[in-house]
Amino acid sequence: MDALDIGLQQLLATPTLAHRILTALASSLQSEDPFEALTLDTLNATLDGVAWVLTDGVPVVVAIEASERAAMALPTIHPGETADTYALRVLDIAKGL
Repeated sequence: MDALDIGLQQLLATPTLAHRILTALASSLQSEDPFEALTLDTLNATLDGVAWVLTDGVPVVVAIEASERAAMALPTIHPGETADTYALRVLDIAKGL
């Protein structure tokens, strides 16, 4: 194998930025109150914070694309769903990014 093949394998094995955003979002949501229903405001604020931290230092166009891709992959919040339960669904979706 040459250096290009090794570099390509490493690139393909590395999770995408959108995947990392969703994984970090799920982790953050799991620290929320386990008995309180998740709100769209909480979800959006947590997503914005995670995306801001994880995209710091990357080109703006890459940050925007990854953040939008992650946001578009998010499922609808079920009525009364807790952040922890929602986080499990987000982790499942992140596998596909």
